[in-house]
Amino acid sequence: MFVDLEDRDAAVSLIHERSLSEVVVKFRLSPHQLDDNAMPLRKRIEILAADLILDLGSFLDTVPD
Repeated sequence: MFVDLEDRDAAVSLIHERSLSEVVVKFRLSPHQLDDNAMPLRKRIEILAADLILDLGSFLDTVPD
């Protein structure tokens, strides 16, 4: 995981267990995403990255062949 707090950029690398494929998700955090202190920043970024991957997977499932 890489986080640039000045620019609010984040990058999370995930490895698929079966295929050992690596997926790198890069995104920019909004200012309010940095303000929430209820959960550690690392955990929040991991959850955001997982949500982005699930959204992408859902989109790709709907694309016709």
